Amino acid sequence: SIGVDYILDSALGTDLSLLASAQEFVDRYNNGNCNEGATPSPLLASWCPGWVCYAEKTHPEVIPHLSRVKSPQQMMGSVVKDYLARSLGKSPDTIYHTTVMPCYDKKLEASRDDFFSDIYRTRDVDCVITTGEMERLLKSYGRSIADFEKEEEGSISLDRTFKATPNAYSLSRGAGTSAGGYLEYILSFAARALFNISITPDQVAVPGGSPLVKHVNVRNRVDCREVTLCNPNTGEPLLRFAAFYGFRHLQNLVRKFKTGRCDYHYVEIAACPGACSNGGGQLRSENANPKALKDWAAHVEHLYRSVGPTQLPEENHTMNAILSDWLPQGLQSEHAKRLLLTNFRAVADSSQGGGGSNSSAVMVNW
Repeated sequence: SIGVDYILDSALGTDLSLLASAQEFVDRYNNGNCNEGATPSPLLASWCPGWVCYAEKTHPEVIPHLSRVKSPQQMMGSVVKDYLARSLGKSPDTIYHTTVMPCYDKKLEASRDDFFSDIYRTRDVDCVITTGEMERLLKSYGRSIADFEKEEEGSISLDRTFKATPNAYSLSRGAGTSAGGYLEYILSFAARALFNISITPDQVAVPGGSPLVKHVNVRNRVDCREVTLCNPNTGEPLLRFAAFYGFRHLQNLVRKFKTGRCDYHYVEIAACPGACSNGGGQLRSENANPKALKDWAAHVEHLYRSVGPTQLPEENHTMNAILSDWLPQGLQSEHAKRLLLTNFRAVADSSQGGGGSNSSAVMVNW
């Protein structure tokens, strides 16, 4: 009734981004780009636009370390405006692609020039609606999110075209937090590809899940944790990964980076404390008490982690079929790189005419 023709499962974009990110890490490691002397040269996650905005604006020295793989949102943009358009026999500019995200900064990401087609004069993602805005939109039509919980199975479902699971009424997720499970999947993938160690993302995600994986919450804070893969024979570290959530921890990470103390191979990064389940555009508790808000964020994260069972990207049969048809030469082909990778650059401060570290990370020209 609101003019939507397809409701697509964005888990496809997540799985595609995870798979490409894992391959990027392994290639970088094999090419010697993960180590500079005795200190690892970290690959930094780039799917969080709040973090990318901060890095491009105030810390250009980290830009060469940012993963070039597109975020799940922009992966879906490539799939919709390239693969789906061709499959439907449509021009990309005749498709209006809207995403629903927990983050206002995803609007900024969608507006980047890198994600605009000069040929077709269209963006990969035309509009981004936050989950909070989605709730208000439904209310304007006299509906609410709760209404859909009462619908009989079959009355509303995700379109099977890009469904990540065979059941059109179920959802899937990867192991790990609402940040998307990059740390867990890339570590698992790299352990197998680089060291012939078989370990699942689920084992990486849970402290004690494997004797080969050590977890440490830095200063006992869950938003700042280190995960180390150990040599099964000697116990020595093979790979050191970390996750930093929240702007305060991002600043600490950058300080470690600048002083040569960022001894991680990979870092999963989210600008919001608690990662994406606590995004700025998320549905909020009606109780504005700080403890209530914190409890609400923890509840939302718990709901996310309750979706299951978890699924490996390579088990997404829909994605595998699409890749076989869309990118038959594989993720390493030049055609795939044009569709799945992006670039980052230092951005000048529009308010002060420069890009110094004292400038506001909010006033940014994308």
